[in-house]
Amino acid sequence: MREILERYLSGQYIIQMGWNNCLNSKEDLRLLLSGWLQLTNAETIGDPSQGVGVNPLIKLRIGGRKYVLNQDTKREGVKLFLENERNRNQWTLSETNRVSNALNGEHIAGLHMYKN
Repeated sequence: MREILERYLSGQYIIQMGWNNCLNSKEDLRLLLSGWLQLTNAETIGDPSQGVGVNPLIKLRIGGRKYVLNQDTKREGVKLFLENERNRNQWTLSETNRVSNALNGEHIAGLHMYKN
């Protein structure tokens, strides 16, 4: 976890990633989000003074699939996502390519994750 946090966490926020320095596994994503929850008290994963809304911050590439988490993803959404990951819930996609791991497949409030 330490290596991932040193690479991607700056103060209270996760830094903007490019596809050339993105995460490469679900485990890396879990480690980064868990560390962010433990080490910060920020309400969003990205610095709100650096813009808001549809701004891909975390980039994840697993094989040929690409995912992004927008910078306005909120703490409560991250908590629920990680709880669902611990329960090994499957990822599902909505018609708008929004990613969820809720058992019912519904959107997780505050989690702004999309298949790219």
